[in-house]
Amino acid sequence: MMFRESKPEDFVYMAEHSMNKTVDRKDFETVDYTYTLEHDGNPLGMGGFRMIVPTTAWCWIDLTKEATENMYTPYRVICEWMETFVKDMKIKRLQAFVRDIPHHIRLVEHLGFHLEGKMKNFYGDEDAILYRRLF
Repeated sequence: MMFRESKPEDFVYMAEHSMNKTVDRKDFETVDYTYTLEHDGNPLGMGGFRMIVPTTAWCWIDLTKEATENMYTPYRVICEWMETFVKDMKIKRLQAFVRDIPHHIRLVEHLGFHLEGKMKNFYGDEDAILYRRLF
């Protein structure tokens, strides 16, 4: 017996044979999706999604100081981008976690996320706040 890296055919097999149905899409090969937001060739931020199960993903975003100086346009673009991704991937739930810092909390709340709870000792001895957005 041994562990090895998974192959696309392993996902197909598990979609058909899984006992707990955590893998139920045969095309579930990509786990991480990352994107860069740029303006005039300069990165304003990065973000991405990590699929957990076929209808749920973690998401993250990190912005530069330049992006936060006039947030209306970046928020609009990020929301449009997020909604398109969610629709294309048939996602029902996005999760995000943040540190207990006011501007981190404002960011996820402005993007439509709602407080779900605290995750104890997420950052070592520091808790994280879990947010979710349902579609």
